[in-house]
Amino acid sequence: MPSSRPAPHPAPGLRHVLVVEDDSPIRAMLADLLQDAGYAVAEAINGFEALKHLREQRPDLIVLDLMLPGMSGWQFLERSHLQLEAANIPVLVLSAISGRGDYPATLGVAAWFTKPLDVPQFLAAVEQLAGSSRTLARQGATLRSHRRPRVLVVEDEAIIRTLITEHLEDAGYAAQTASSIEEATTLIAGERPDLVLLDLMLPGTSGWSFLRHRRDDPSLAAIPVLVVSAAARERLHEAKELGADGFLSKPFDPDVLSALLSSFVS
Repeated sequence: MPSSRPAPHPAPGLRHVLVVEDDSPIRAMLADLLQDAGYAVAEAINGFEALKHLREQRPDLIVLDLMLPGMSGWQFLERSHLQLEAANIPVLVLSAISGRGDYPATLGVAAWFTKPLDVPQFLAAVEQLAGSSRTLARQGATLRSHRRPRVLVVEDEAIIRTLITEHLEDAGYAAQTASSIEEATTLIAGERPDLVLLDLMLPGTSGWSFLRHRRDDPSLAAIPVLVVSAAARERLHEAKELGADGFLSKPFDPDVLSALLSSFVS
């Protein structure tokens, strides 16, 4: 089976396109076209990899083949439609199958191209659906000068909560705190953070329970979660399997925390 190339977290200001295609030459061609046009590109060879990518990052557009091994494009659309709708992620189908009549609308896709590809029309559709990557870069520089990334710290120990908050503020982040999952859920509903720093061993609902719930809630799944916990290593790996985007063991090095933060939030 061909291997896909996962994308790192896109550079600030770049639009992010996920290409789901099992044919290596076609996938490489699409990735090259999009990168040359200024987009950050992630690749997946089937619906399973595409779903995994959606749990980890939020693309601005998905370019999707339908006839895929393992999990087809049709199955991917069925499994992900709630998350795609909640996050407002458009899907552009690129297939050997012709999308006639109202079939694209029935599947909930924004555009349909038939192979072989009309490259100029394809790139125009990408820009219409995902936006211009270069324009966003200029806008992003202006927005970042006025807005600090918001980080929600979910930690019940007051001393640790204060230490993390002070470190975040010094590093230029806007920190918000919660001592329980219930409090964190209320804060997230009020204003979505850019990242959640999550302790696992909390009073009441645990961090593990939050991660399980997050897997089934598209609005929560779109928010990166970094676990910071004194739990045993195997329990940290359990959190990773439940969808945590990364983890850090207590006691932790503040410089390592800063490096992890910068990989998720710019």
